[in-house]
Amino acid sequence: MQKILLPVDGSIHSMKALKIASDLTAKYQGRLYILHSLLRGKDASGLMALDISSQFEKPLQQVLNKAMSANMGPAPDKVLYKIGQIILDHFGEKARAQGVAFEVLPIVSGKPADEILKMQEEIEAGTIVMGARGVTPSDSSTFGSISQEVFSRAQCTCISVK
Repeated sequence: MQKILLPVDGSIHSMKALKIASDLTAKYQGRLYILHSLLRGKDASGLMALDISSQFEKPLQQVLNKAMSANMGPAPDKVLYKIGQIILDHFGEKARAQGVAFEVLPIVSGKPADEILKMQEEIEAGTIVMGARGVTPSDSSTFGSISQEVFSRAQCTCISVK
């Protein structure tokens, strides 16, 4: 369990997963890898509903508020990359504060479950720790659609945090 992959999306569950992943990283003297996949398909209201939206700078909040009032549909990649970087910076700061060895991975843009599993293989992570639910609505009562797919396909230990 020396390499732990932590996919993050800015949800409260991914914030809780960081604590568990950090504890495991410290206990097993491992390294934490923080990954974010673009929140494709999210509109401005969905982005402003993120638990991490309080970290958005005022100009970004204004752009999102304007897009919400105009009902502009899914946010463009440029905005999603900006938000993704804010999310990664936030999680990196929290990991640093917890004193664990970590690496913030580059933002990925493909299908989230595929990207998570691809990165797990690439870095040879022995464990994936992720929120049971993220920012994508799911009809499942326990797991979100992305975590459910990752857990069913992963060839490593998976820890779900709720």
